[in-house]
Amino acid sequence: MRADARRNREAIVAAARVVFDQDDQVRFDDFAALAGVGVGTLYRHFPTRDALAAAVYEGEVALLCEDAMDPGRPAVENLESFLRGFVEYVLGHTGLARALAAVEDPAVFTDGGIQIERTVTDLLSQAAQDGDVRVDVPVGAVMIVLHGIGTATGRPLWASESRAAVELMIAGLRADRRHARSGRTLEPAAPDTRHERPSSIDTTDNV
Repeated sequence: MRADARRNREAIVAAARVVFDQDDQVRFDDFAALAGVGVGTLYRHFPTRDALAAAVYEGEVALLCEDAMDPGRPAVENLESFLRGFVEYVLGHTGLARALAAVEDPAVFTDGGIQIERTVTDLLSQAAQDGDVRVDVPVGAVMIVLHGIGTATGRPLWASESRAAVELMIAGLRADRRHARSGRTLEPAAPDTRHERPSSIDTTDNV
């Protein structure tokens, strides 16, 4: 990409970041004027509003993930900082979150999701190797919690509930440190049948 084209793209993304952060409602073509470029330039870089929202999202995610990879801290601290930071990130970008929630084709922000999952995978794996988190939690379980947080911004108590959900997840990840250090996968608990009612269907064969 030529230097002038790169500057134009960055200017458009910067202008869009302000609009989404302020949750302003503007026509898509107006992003060109806000960025100081022509409408044709806007469409060359971002053919749709969804594509522009995805570009803003990917840039913000890149910063969030970079901050989480601090080589001066243990992986578990980076992981917990990232999980808590994700909530604060969404809280500070509710306008962008709403814009992304309205996207009809989720493939437009696949790259951002991949980057988040890669970061979680790396941090979770390293923290497990260090013996600081349990080894039986799949990355997908963490991603489902983060996805729920990112899509529930309309709830009245979203901020406090999301922070509580992350703290619950962090506590769960740190559970049973003895198994985490041994490297053994935790076995699922046997079902408690003490209080089960007997079935009303007799399956005994009549001979």
